[in-house]
Amino acid sequence: MNLSTASRTYQLLTRIFDPRAATEPFLPPREEKAPLPLREPQQPFPRATPESQGIPSDHIRKFLQELGRGSDLYMQDALVLRRGKLLCAASYGSQVLTAPKHTFSACKSVTSLAVGLLIDDGLLHLEDKVADLFEDLATAAVRRRLKNMSVEDLLTMRAGVLFGEAEALSEPDWVRAFLNSSLKGEPGTEFHYNSLNTYMLSAIIRRKTGKGLAEFLQERLFDPMGIIDIHWETCPAGIEKGGWGLYIRPEDMAKLGQLVLDGGVWNGRRLLSEAYLRTATSAHASPPPELGDFDYGYQIWVGRKSPSFLFNGMLGQNVLGFRDSGILLVTNAGSDTDYQESRYFEIVDRYFGGRFPDALPEDPDGFARLQEAVAALSAYRNDPQSLDDRAEPFLDRSFQADDPRAASVGLLPVSLQALHNCYSSGLASVAVSVRREQPELIYREKDATHRLPVGLGRPEISQLDFCGNVFQVAASGRFTHDEEERPVFYIQLAFLETPCVRTLKLIRTREGLLLRQTETPGVPYVYQKLRKAADGALYKPLLLLALGGSEEDYLRYKTLQLLSPQITLRPME
Repeated sequence: MNLSTASRTYQLLTRIFDPRAATEPFLPPREEKAPLPLREPQQPFPRATPESQGIPSDHIRKFLQELGRGSDLYMQDALVLRRGKLLCAASYGSQVLTAPKHTFSACKSVTSLAVGLLIDDGLLHLEDKVADLFEDLATAAVRRRLKNMSVEDLLTMRAGVLFGEAEALSEPDWVRAFLNSSLKGEPGTEFHYNSLNTYMLSAIIRRKTGKGLAEFLQERLFDPMGIIDIHWETCPAGIEKGGWGLYIRPEDMAKLGQLVLDGGVWNGRRLLSEAYLRTATSAHASPPPELGDFDYGYQIWVGRKSPSFLFNGMLGQNVLGFRDSGILLVTNAGSDTDYQESRYFEIVDRYFGGRFPDALPEDPDGFARLQEAVAALSAYRNDPQSLDDRAEPFLDRSFQADDPRAASVGLLPVSLQALHNCYSSGLASVAVSVRREQPELIYREKDATHRLPVGLGRPEISQLDFCGNVFQVAASGRFTHDEEERPVFYIQLAFLETPCVRTLKLIRTREGLLLRQTETPGVPYVYQKLRKAADGALYKPLLLLALGGSEEDYLRYKTLQLLSPQITLRPME
């Protein structure tokens, strides 16, 4: 990475953190994410009782309930499998198992499987040099700097390139920027986690096959395994991001974990060589201990204390396989963690780190308790509630934003705005109407109107379109009062394909309406990210300049201002 790239990145950061104006992106927004249907997977796993696979139903029930009690985990769904049979699938709150999920870095392991297919085909070798694979883009200076960088260095996160995800937000040509970036040490020597390493593997797959990563995997793995409705985000040049951006259903993601657990065989058919998977799930690099208790293989994390492997994505997207017991756990969450620092791993080790018998006597009562516990975790078991007099202060009224800070406020969570280069044009007005005896939120931005049915008691699912990117959203709400006895309409929006949740509080005041917005992941997570960036010698002066201050308290204030805005609105005539 060079200084101009860093400067452009922090110019974008300045725009994002400026509450007085809508964010102007460096790159034009794209209509990329089409609506992904909510439906059951094809070729589902065979179902079995936990006892038939040697695990007590009550054991799984207690595990799921403990995950649900952890407010820091923000658990969304959990699947428990053993020996290729699905024992339990649970979703929490407003979440549904039929939604393809954004896996974040967990899809790095899926990219590794594609690399394994190329190696099996003899089209790629671990020792191939990156500069040779992009010889048309590699100048003499690039060849000298990257002469020792191999495909294996990309796989093991030892390439040492500094151009990363943050810089990619404002860079149109990721391959060229990667090749021309400065290095952090000699390639092949130091573990330096960087999603652009995986992106370069995706670019290599396109060069070697003439097909995008998604199309290549659709033919070789996804179609044979009945994996449908996937979406993989692409860079501005149309190359799949590789290191993030894959949307896939939890049960379909479990199929890929099972493929690794079974040594490359699916339903009796070999799809990937056992030799590659054995090497890919062996330790090749030792990440710092503070990241968690796993080493690193070929884009797959490897257990240090047990024969296990892990697909791991930020905020709690995990596929964890135990080789000794044949147990596979798949979870999606929204916790404020990047790697394996979450309590989730301690809980998993306590419940599933040991040995289990091949089978146990059936326990119908225990299995019934498990089924009831799974049902109780979901908000969709609730009966819809009717409107009552508490809704009256909000209904059939429109409120116009009367606050200069509204210029940068939108309905889409800020983290998703940045990920999709899809920034709000600013809040214009808010209204609440009645549709089919339920409240409907009408949220107008300067260039778009979002109409959202809000379920009372039970969530309502609808689609929201942001610059051509369509998200499935579950909206649930309630009418209540705050500590000052002011009427409040509390609304929670779960963006079902992501870990993101947007919360709105509409507070009725004498003057009009007060809108408070928050999101998860929120202030603590983003603040820590910014603090870490500020520790870098290159980033620190630019970051402080972008945010307009040098004190930590001011940095936290700016983060709060961005992610938790409070906007005044006045009644419209």
